[in-house]
Amino acid sequence: MNKFKLPIIIFAAVFVISAAALVFFINKDTEKQEDEKVEAPAWIHEEGSSGRLPIVTKIAQSPTATPSSAKDSAPTANKTTVTKTKNSSESKGSTVAKVVKKIKQDIITDVFINNLAEYIANNYQPAGSMPFTPKAGYSSATFKGINTHFGLNLMGLMPNADNIISARKNIWETLLAPEALTNSYSNYHSILLDIIEEKGITAEKYFATEGQGTELRSLTAKERAEMFRVSATPLRHVSAVLTAIAQNPDIIQAMDGYIKAEKRVESANSIFQQSLTNSNFTKTLTAKNKTSHAGEILKDAIMVREKIKDGITDKINTFCIGPCDKPADAFYIAQWVFRRVNTNESRIDSILSGSKILSKFAGQMEKRAEAIQKNI
Repeated sequence: MNKFKLPIIIFAAVFVISAAALVFFINKDTEKQEDEKVEAPAWIHEEGSSGRLPIVTKIAQSPTATPSSAKDSAPTANKTTVTKTKNSSESKGSTVAKVVKKIKQDIITDVFINNLAEYIANNYQPAGSMPFTPKAGYSSATFKGINTHFGLNLMGLMPNADNIISARKNIWETLLAPEALTNSYSNYHSILLDIIEEKGITAEKYFATEGQGTELRSLTAKERAEMFRVSATPLRHVSAVLTAIAQNPDIIQAMDGYIKAEKRVESANSIFQQSLTNSNFTKTLTAKNKTSHAGEILKDAIMVREKIKDGITDKINTFCIGPCDKPADAFYIAQWVFRRVNTNESRIDSILSGSKILSKFAGQMEKRAEAIQKNI
């Protein structure tokens, strides 16, 4: 029996040292996370001192933008330098212009216009259509749905891109450039309306019949008019939410806080899982207390994250003028806007322009519905 004592003593010593080291490092990480606190913005609290900012008609200029006065006061020497380098840069500028023009031409293709029209037509659900048999027609299209639909494989957007990541980057860099969305709308909105109408004429859907049967039939003229009318509703919703977000800097700033709070939850959850594993392994009172403490930190982190999320949603609803009845969708749109403007504040103007275009196109769809209705 004596010959087993030494190995047992060595094993016990190694086990105790390893357990002590694990507890030490978990404790160290937990203390570090406690110091890195993420607080909800002041305006989210009812007693917040900052109040609620009013909607303004002009977005503050980015700090990185160059004031026009600074441009006008450039030294004369700079003009001389520009003159000397003008000839040498003309060929380079011409090449860049051609590349930019090509990218813009390639982004929106006939395939994309056709797929977009088909998406709009497919998401129209007439009264009595399968599988939900709604009592009134509606459109199931959403901002998230269309972003996912075209974001996964572009569906006719920029077919010549090397990969989908670079393609997405180029698409938004081009479309969010000044006047790019306006030009695209001018060039394609009439064609898109015509193809949507064509898709409505050729569409066939299953409808419930008496006796729990089904039939496959085309849309009636009344249903085609309704397709345009109800499809305008989600466009107006997104337009209203985009406007509320882009015109309120508080929302963009709070999204930055939400991202940090989300990372804080991930970190706290990682520490909690480590503590729980250690507690289940050692079954000591100290380890159980560590797990309980880590759980409280995780709980607090989740509460802060959700408080910021609710505050952002409430803020959007407060300033949203129009159909703003989908809080989850509104928050998703806020996340989308934050990703677009986080590295380039000047894109806020383009997003505001895009919201106006969506509203304008919704009006065009309603006019097309009236035209179809008159011809019935």
